[in-house]
Amino acid sequence: MSLWYKLTGALLISCLLLTACSSQQGETVSPVQDEPVEEGQVITIENPQVLTEQTAANTEDGKQYQIQTRLTDFHLLSENAGIAWGSTRSELRLYLTQNSGKTWTSISPAASVQFPYHPKYNRDIFFYNETYGWIVRNSVGSSDAIVLRTRDGGATWKIAALPGSEQVAAIYFTDDSHGWILAAKSYPEKEEKTLYQTEDGGATWSKIMGSLSSSDAALEHLLPSSGTELSMVFRDRMHGYVSMISSGIPKLYTTDNGGISWSEVKDFFSTAKYKSCEKFVAGELQFFSTEPFFSSETLNGWIPIGCVKEKSTKFNGYFTADNGDTWNLAPFNSFWQDGLNESLAPAFISSEEGWLLRDSQVYHTLDQGKTWTLLPESKVLTKILTDYPEIVKLRFSTAEVGWLLVAQSNQKRSLLLQTLDGGVSWRVL
Repeated sequence: MSLWYKLTGALLISCLLLTACSSQQGETVSPVQDEPVEEGQVITIENPQVLTEQTAANTEDGKQYQIQTRLTDFHLLSENAGIAWGSTRSELRLYLTQNSGKTWTSISPAASVQFPYHPKYNRDIFFYNETYGWIVRNSVGSSDAIVLRTRDGGATWKIAALPGSEQVAAIYFTDDSHGWILAAKSYPEKEEKTLYQTEDGGATWSKIMGSLSSSDAALEHLLPSSGTELSMVFRDRMHGYVSMISSGIPKLYTTDNGGISWSEVKDFFSTAKYKSCEKFVAGELQFFSTEPFFSSETLNGWIPIGCVKEKSTKFNGYFTADNGDTWNLAPFNSFWQDGLNESLAPAFISSEEGWLLRDSQVYHTLDQGKTWTLLPESKVLTKILTDYPEIVKLRFSTAEVGWLLVAQSNQKRSLLLQTLDGGVSWRVL
């Protein structure tokens, strides 16, 4: 009898162990939570890159997870593809979508690379296309500035050192190999701007230009040491442009030797047309192209310049139709903006077509800002902007497809929206 009890007990224990194993293998994995629910929006992640020990054994190819994340910036790569990101607990959370936001892939670099600030596109992050991308992390404490690079759409990242300890102001690549990083550093009585170049996709960087506040005539052909609100674009390996606010005035500089020397575009801006402005702000320098970047057909570009008076700002555009050789002022027949979104510039996809968002009203122009048509009200957009009144960014990739990032003023929550009909209706991605 005692033997029968022992056999029965052993069998019972075995069954319990088998049941536990079967239950563990077949259980439903809980969604991976990046942040507290109250601090983000829900997005669907496919094949998350970072898994906990509890979920790693149960992850299947193609399986989808819903996560919470707070986004602080985005960039449209094409009509259907884009990247969006935010920084949580100093860890960069970077996501890629190739199906208009239906699903996302986590392409975040290692959590050991800390980002105690919110990276911005064209300053800290740049993607040539869905495959090639770069991230700059400024020096933090005793850590050097580094450049992360991917050649497989963010599946893996490699690290390269960036000489110097300046703060990065702009990054740009013309292809998967040739790129530039513009950095600035302030000293007690002077300021320096440094331009770095890579010809091997970001594996190595070399200093090709440096400027210090001086009266030395040799500095005449360099970028000025003083200047803020910098934006940089190269249309090929030789020709590039840098816009900035220098001594309170919008200025534009160009190079024809890959960034080694620079000259000011003298007739770019005239203060005589803005006698009542107290100061100026400059938006992002942009060239329009149907290709991922410049081609021989690319001719048009623009820079938004804002006139600030009292506590309001009104934007106009400076447009070029000859690859940046000449620039013409296009006065916008739009509005003075104040409050939380005072510095929001219009978004253009060509020299003629653009959009302007004022409160929850979307305006559209087809004549370079001479006239603006109020689009039908989107009840979804109106409701969302009541709870998320800060407009972080508005961009369009085509005449129909656009993204809009909105946030609460305390930056604790954000929502990324999409339009597929040119700004008439909107949905949360």
